[in-house]
Amino acid sequence: MLSALNQRGELVMLTKRFTRNELQNLRASNTFYCRDCREPLILKIGNQITPHFSHYRHSDCVNSSEPESPMHLQGKKDLYLWLKGQDLEVTLEQYIPSIQQRADLLVRKNGQLFAVEYQCSPIPFRQIMKRTEGYKSLNILPVWILGGYPCRKEAGKGPDVFTCTDFQLYFLRYIRKHYFYLFSYFPKKQALCMLFRMVPASSRRFHALYDEKPLSSFAFPFTDVQFHTKTFPLSLVDWFSERRNWIRMKVQFGKAFLDPFLRQVYESGLHPLFLPSFIGLPLKQMAICKQHPVVWQFYVWKDFSSAIMQKACVSLDEMVSLFFRRVGKKEIELRKTPFVHEKNVVKVMLFEYAQTLTRLGYWEEAGKTKYMMNKNICFPKNMEELDGMEHNITLRLPPIL
Repeated sequence: MLSALNQRGELVMLTKRFTRNELQNLRASNTFYCRDCREPLILKIGNQITPHFSHYRHSDCVNSSEPESPMHLQGKKDLYLWLKGQDLEVTLEQYIPSIQQRADLLVRKNGQLFAVEYQCSPIPFRQIMKRTEGYKSLNILPVWILGGYPCRKEAGKGPDVFTCTDFQLYFLRYIRKHYFYLFSYFPKKQALCMLFRMVPASSRRFHALYDEKPLSSFAFPFTDVQFHTKTFPLSLVDWFSERRNWIRMKVQFGKAFLDPFLRQVYESGLHPLFLPSFIGLPLKQMAICKQHPVVWQFYVWKDFSSAIMQKACVSLDEMVSLFFRRVGKKEIELRKTPFVHEKNVVKVMLFEYAQTLTRLGYWEEAGKTKYMMNKNICFPKNMEELDGMEHNITLRLPPIL
């Protein structure tokens, strides 16, 4: 903790820069107590970590079981000073008894109260949601900030390939028409680290742009318009190569009919290696799906094909309904994040896929957001025909930016 009460009931905060002698004198002349439980605290002065207050062992305080890393302490201090620099009303480490939560920072701006949670260590998603809903129940808007880097550079996979953990992906955010993005705060650089335009190549690997900007260049609260960045073209040739490799690995290790996806491919009279190239296309809006795009796009195609046999055309809303039926059966899994309204994003994603298939001539529009199938589609029967289909799509599909 960076705050405590002294023996006179005065608030002591470690947010300003102290010399070592000043800290030693502070410790020698004061007794410190927890603001929440009133138990005595230790003022720790290390050479390597941010000075902070800590409970003694075997404390009964509900917050004493949450040890803070050096990154968390320094990041919380940086964020406090950044907010104060914007002339905002900021409270450090405020405990809220009614929901039994202590916010790293409580901020008031234009009459609205925000709770800033700087999260460096992995915690379960249910805990993120519980704390989020706790704040919202009091009309406090939660602002979650990931600590450290938002990703890891994928070695040997090109300059635009990054890997994220499931925990990092809990903080996934979405800008309509501007892809998905992640951001985090890294105290050592005093910078926001940002991963933009995330196009998933697997459950944790993404084609994306990475950038860093000083924390001082941002204003609170964070808004999507502060995260605009340059674009980059995604190579369809490289994408199709990766797609083939993924399918080969799936066939080799997927346990055939024990794998729900492979089983349905075989039951459809198809072979995974010769799935048409329009199943598994890169899309701007698809990071909400956890599975590889080949999987969920196959299910969309299969359900659309079945529905079109019973009616002249299929609407976008019907496609959304069929998609969530697959989600309910756990054949499609969506990423968990409190920052994205999944139904809205799924509808945008399916619209993008439908428009892409229409542009390529595989589907046809039959009215506003209604589609019918081009019955002259030929599925590849060998690698040569698959090569031809990939080449044709590469020539006709605009670059993914």
